[in-house]
Amino acid sequence: MAKRGARTTQRAADPVQRPVTTGRYAVRPGTFNLAGELFTPSGVRLSRADADVTAERAAAAVRNGAAVVFESCGCGGGGPCRPRWLEAPASLAVAKRSEPRMVVDGTTPTWIDVWEVDGSTAVFLHGDVEWGSLLD
Repeated sequence: MAKRGARTTQRAADPVQRPVTTGRYAVRPGTFNLAGELFTPSGVRLSRADADVTAERAAAAVRNGAAVVFESCGCGGGGPCRPRWLEAPASLAVAKRSEPRMVVDGTTPTWIDVWEVDGSTAVFLHGDVEWGSLLD
């Protein structure tokens, strides 16, 4: 009878984590899921870093590489409109020349917040914000 070698135990490979595609925490590229999480167009989940920033800070963040996201109705981006992600070269060019201007008329909630994850930053403009030709 042949001797058997010692048995080796192989650990099962760690399961591959797949993005959640349904339910409250579903990954929704470029917008919010039902849990209020914001995702980049490539599906990376961002966290709100600052809920109310100045126009000066927003412009500085964009000059430092932040993406620009915009929603015009003041719903926060999780309501009837979808966030619009702007092209980086255009937003950088505008940020070098000017700062966003909030047009507060009392009817549309208007603010700027910043979202981040692992070195990626997005400046999110809400409501009646003007910024040169960027939001046309």
